[in-house]
Amino acid sequence: MKVLVTGAAGVLGQAVTRLLEREEGVQLRLTDRACLETRHAFRVADLTRLEEIKPVCEGVDTVLHIAAIHPWKPYTTEQYIRCNVEGTFNLLQAAAAVGVRRVIYTSSVAAMGMAPCEFVPLPWDESKPCELAPGDIYGFSKHAGEEACRSCARPGKLTVTALRPGMFIPAPEDDPQFGLGLLSFTVHATDVAMAHLLAFRSDAAHGEFVITSRTRFDREDGPELLEDAAAVILRRYPLAHRLVAQGVELPAAIRCTYDITKAQRLLGYEPRVTFQSWLERR
Repeated sequence: MKVLVTGAAGVLGQAVTRLLEREEGVQLRLTDRACLETRHAFRVADLTRLEEIKPVCEGVDTVLHIAAIHPWKPYTTEQYIRCNVEGTFNLLQAAAAVGVRRVIYTSSVAAMGMAPCEFVPLPWDESKPCELAPGDIYGFSKHAGEEACRSCARPGKLTVTALRPGMFIPAPEDDPQFGLGLLSFTVHATDVAMAHLLAFRSDAAHGEFVITSRTRFDREDGPELLEDAAAVILRRYPLAHRLVAQGVELPAAIRCTYDITKAQRLLGYEPRVTFQSWLERR
């Protein structure tokens, strides 16, 4: 099977490549705007140029479309639109034109909007409607990318899966802010990479999948998480009392947290790094 990975020079692209190269029968082709030293077939290509990406897709069975720009670096609105929206649309058009059977798209929980939603209690799952805050160009770009996926999917010809990871920017794992972030939208990069491998392996991986860490919160906790998150954390995670004893301030409110049940059920996704496992290692 011939598999293309876009954004192969990035943190996630490299991690996914390392997992895929262990899969039997997989022949990898990598692409990025930046050069990359690799033993696999590699082509420099700009996804905003359809004439460059179409030849890269030829002969490929599956594309893992990871290439994107993210808000932890400063980008302009035009750059988000060009890379995340136009680039994704071009990739999908090229894939459909040359007979690619499947695209796995790296979206984001930001595609759902990250502000509290009055009629959708925490934790959120894939059914949450998109409600973007004004000016959230990154969230818009990922939501638009998902819409492009839906418009280009063709039953029996091109299937599209959208993975919605949380924030996976590398961070010091002993930092309390990293640990507490696992209760919300932070997820370890290795877990995001594994989710991509599981989606690649799965015949049931259609539609959207939230890919974050796992929490013990349920819908009954939702209202209290917005008002007194510290109390919920201490109730659900008794080991969190250690943090308080160390002088770590627990958050007064958690405005977004997620339910990964769908990914667990259909992909077999089980994050290795959770708030509980992080507490146990301290």
